Amino acid sequence: MMLNLKQEWLINKVKLLNRNKTWDFNRYLKFYLLKGEYNMRKLLVLILGMSILLSCGKKEEKVSDSKPAVEEKVYKIGVTQIVSHPALDSVKEGFKKAFEEAGVKAEFDEKNAEGSIATANIIANQFKTDKKDLVFGIATPSAQALVNTMTDIPIIFSAVTDPVASNVIKPNVTGTSDKLDNVGEQLDILLKLNPNVKKIGVIYNTSEKNSIVQLEDIKKVAKEKGLEIVEQGITGTSELPQALKSVLQRADALYIPTDNTVVSGIKLVVSEAIANKKIVVASDEGSVNGGALYTKGLNYFELGKRAGQMAIDILKNGKKPSDIPFETSKATTITVNETTAKELGIDLSNEIFKGAKIVK
Repeated sequence: MMLNLKQEWLINKVKLLNRNKTWDFNRYLKFYLLKGEYNMRKLLVLILGMSILLSCGKKEEKVSDSKPAVEEKVYKIGVTQIVSHPALDSVKEGFKKAFEEAGVKAEFDEKNAEGSIATANIIANQFKTDKKDLVFGIATPSAQALVNTMTDIPIIFSAVTDPVASNVIKPNVTGTSDKLDNVGEQLDILLKLNPNVKKIGVIYNTSEKNSIVQLEDIKKVAKEKGLEIVEQGITGTSELPQALKSVLQRADALYIPTDNTVVSGIKLVVSEAIANKKIVVASDEGSVNGGALYTKGLNYFELGKRAGQMAIDILKNGKKPSDIPFETSKATTITVNETTAKELGIDLSNEIFKGAKIVK
């Protein structure tokens, strides 16, 4: 007996509903259709019932097979930087790189105080209001603003020359310092390049505690080597041009500490020094990239990266800041600016620069 179109439609409908089932309802239905023993209304009711049952079965199967998704936490981290210059920018990038390499997700809220202590305090208060999971202070003024504002949020600092003297060491605080006992080595290189140097100019911001600490170190070591320090204090970048002009008239070379105000104007410093045929000794690699002749100093990217690793230890591994002592980097390398050396007539084949990193 041949099936008519209506019977074929019923067969196909049941096949669709019964897909992936273990019992053969299709053959059961076809048997009665071939015998002519069917009632259209009953069959439609039967198909409707099968549709509901199969639909319920699929939903139950889906629920039983599904597993709850576990969302990885995205940490809210406040990053505050007193001013933008190559060394501090490198610290920030190194800090973020540590999270990337560890596969830790974070939302970085990056703020720059543009050299203003008042703005640094406003940023710190905003981070406290936002209830960040952790905050990162780059350079002494920004770190101090955070420490003076919050006690219940973990604080990491970097590029702080003397954390103890700056009073940033608290139970909820740790980080990395950029203090180096390398002034003697720096001055030795300078004297080998120019034995006629007798007076060294140092410009610094009088409100930056880290700069005052460095100035005292430079003065002490210079005295031991029979050198005189010509110091010039400033309170902001607007005073830098005049201070620079004054110091260059009195000094044979310049020594730039990791002073945020001065380093942010490194291109001006270098331009004026080269015009006067005088060497600029830097304390960080970023300033050499900016035109200073050389440094035997820190890699600030690595300094920031280590601070990032400390932050991850706190956020992911449950460590307390008080359980992680602050660190001072000992790794130094000589970096020389090739373009500046040529303008000053200095030969890079000098034994002093053997193995040095050359930048342009």
